[in-house]
Amino acid sequence: MTTKRMSRVDSEMQKALSQIISKFDDSIFSTTIFSITKVDAYADFSMAKIYVSVFGDDEKKKILIDKLNDNKKAIRFELAHSMRFKKVPDVLFVLDDTEEKAEKLNELFKQIEGELPDEE
Repeated sequence: MTTKRMSRVDSEMQKALSQIISKFDDSIFSTTIFSITKVDAYADFSMAKIYVSVFGDDEKKKILIDKLNDNKKAIRFELAHSMRFKKVPDVLFVLDDTEEKAEKLNELFKQIEGELPDEE
């Protein structure tokens, strides 16, 4: 259950993480188009799943997510300094493939639509 407070926290974390990651000095971050699409922090602040949408092939997506998770200690440190919370959750970066799934569903619907008999 998402409360109004948790939605606000998730939104603040999303903005802070975007700023933090944009300052990282690594070529993968400057040469890859990506965005943080959603933050889902647990109510007890033990963990936050960070959903990242990446433009590129599967290899580039994997490299970027791995690089983010490899740097999560530094990212969490910066997050602790930029947020006003007593406890900063551990972070886990995951690939947000919602857009790709939606595109596949659209293609399936088009196929089904093409196989239906015309209405008279």
